[in-house]
Amino acid sequence: MEISIEMIGLLGLSVLIIIIFLMISMRDSETTKKLSRYEQSIDSLSQQNHRFRKEIIELSKQRDRFIEEMDEILEERVKEKVQHSVYPLIESMREIENVMQSFQEEQIDRIDKMEERSTEISYIPSQSTVSNEKLIIAQYGSGKSEAAIAKDLRIGIGEVDLVLKLANLK
Repeated sequence: MEISIEMIGLLGLSVLIIIIFLMISMRDSETTKKLSRYEQSIDSLSQQNHRFRKEIIELSKQRDRFIEEMDEILEERVKEKVQHSVYPLIESMREIENVMQSFQEEQIDRIDKMEERSTEISYIPSQSTVSNEKLIIAQYGSGKSEAAIAKDLRIGIGEVDLVLKLANLK
């Protein structure tokens, strides 16, 4: 049995092709394993990314609620401070206003009483109607109104009007 060189060459070539095929298949299985690991890593990263997005959304909602709560708390505190500091001042100012109003009314009453007393003291009983007639005519001639004359002489406007009509000045 003689094996020819051609046969040995063919056998060697077959072995070489089988070895190359085995090497390619081993290489392919390693590449598949690496791709599988990369795929798992990408899936894991995608899941983490999704969780982080959810956490960010939840944290932003919590932040917004926290800000709203803080705004409400601050608003309440400011209102409380205002009530404790400004409202007493307003009440004090109202009390002062009432005191000033009563003082003003008291002063007006005093002035009215003093005017009445001075009117009583300075009241000169009207002399005769003859002298009043002369005064009325003189004052009307100087341009005073009937009301002003009546006030000055402390007589009625009707009396002034009558004197002026009798004197043919009106």
